[in-house]
Amino acid sequence: MVKIISSVLADIGFGAWPSFLKDRFFMLALFAGVVAWMVLWFTVIPTFTVGRDSIVRIIILTVIWYPLLEEILFRGIIQKYLFNKPWGCSNFVSLSVANWLTSLLFVSVHFWYQPVIWAILIMIPSLAYGFFRDRFASIYPSILLHSFYNAGFVGMNIIT
Repeated sequence: MVKIISSVLADIGFGAWPSFLKDRFFMLALFAGVVAWMVLWFTVIPTFTVGRDSIVRIIILTVIWYPLLEEILFRGIIQKYLFNKPWGCSNFVSLSVANWLTSLLFVSVHFWYQPVIWAILIMIPSLAYGFFRDRFASIYPSILLHSFYNAGFVGMNIIT
């Protein structure tokens, strides 16, 4: 039973911890998040307000829970499945077709609870999450990057 669980977890991207923290592209993606937060801070009205009693709940959901669940589903299951198709691993604009299709699906889900422009803009980080999924055959980098981006987004809304 343990072998089966280990196999399933490894298949969706929870294998050995890859050395992505030393990767220059990953560091650049983290830096890009900080730049995006600064641009948003000065140009965009916050998308939600947070009451003092719900800050902890919002942080746990948005920074931990949603990135974990979304990356398991989208990058761990869907993108992995599409990547294993003969056409899924082919590249379009230097990104896998599996990444593009998964990102389109990811964006479409965000239309349900984000303003239209925010949902469309989510395509950019989604492609980054998928890029690191493909690059390291792991969802650890995607989860960490997703959490980091969400933390900045939430922080921007809490502080404003």
